[in-house]
Amino acid sequence: MDIPSLIIFREVVREGSFTRAAEKLHFVQSNVTARIQVLERELKANLFQRSKNGASLTAKGKILYDYCERILTLTEEAERALSESGTPEGPLEIGSGQTTASVRLPSILSKYHNKFPKVQLSLRQGNTDELVRAVLEKRLDGAFVYEGFSHSPFLETPAFTENLVIVAPSSMKRNEIISSWKQLSILTFKAGCTFRNRLDQWIQEQSLPPGKRIEFESLDAILSCVISGMGISLLPESYLNEKKQKKFLTILPLPSKLRRIRTVFIRNRELQPRSSLNEFVKMFEK
Repeated sequence: MDIPSLIIFREVVREGSFTRAAEKLHFVQSNVTARIQVLERELKANLFQRSKNGASLTAKGKILYDYCERILTLTEEAERALSESGTPEGPLEIGSGQTTASVRLPSILSKYHNKFPKVQLSLRQGNTDELVRAVLEKRLDGAFVYEGFSHSPFLETPAFTENLVIVAPSSMKRNEIISSWKQLSILTFKAGCTFRNRLDQWIQEQSLPPGKRIEFESLDAILSCVISGMGISLLPESYLNEKKQKKFLTILPLPSKLRRIRTVFIRNRELQPRSSLNEFVKMFEK
């Protein structure tokens, strides 16, 4: 059992497919299959259930995956620690939601890149649930997420505060948002999105029915569809200011207890501190 085999094993687990893992690793599929078969023979255990839909872990495979993650994390930490020169360099993978990525991060990322050109900076986008899981599993060095998650395994640094508002097309008056609620479509991200959860809180407090949901994957798409009259949504005010689209909208403020939401930057407590990550945090630390 060697490190390259464990890297291949981990990628098959993450992708749920031998084919996709091979593509991600730039290997031919037969090489990936052969390495997994050798690993299974060495361990005298079947690690995957193969099917036409992909590959899933067996009970023994789940045990190995737990150890595999720990072994590879320690290996990567050792490599970084030994190569650390004091000057930030090497890969740095950061996660964030769409609002943070489009409104808050461009100036920070640009400033960081210019100051530390040897750092290979990557930005991954997802919702809060996805990003928290990625930091917990050490697939990201850190992530900007919204408050309201389990805090114990993380180091947190306050970053930004967002103001949330209900938005409707400009043809609709404020009082019509609630009075015509049953006829409206609600434009949201998929389940797990903090904005969607906050909107659901407001709906519940107003004693309104859940409404017809239409799910989107981008803020721009939601905003465009609200402006065109498709429905209503909940969006951060900073994003609306950035897009300069308020004149095309009717805006309904939320009650004060629901209006504001904090963004924090989280890191896994178990990860070895690195100068590249420490310097990144200094870019927005208050």
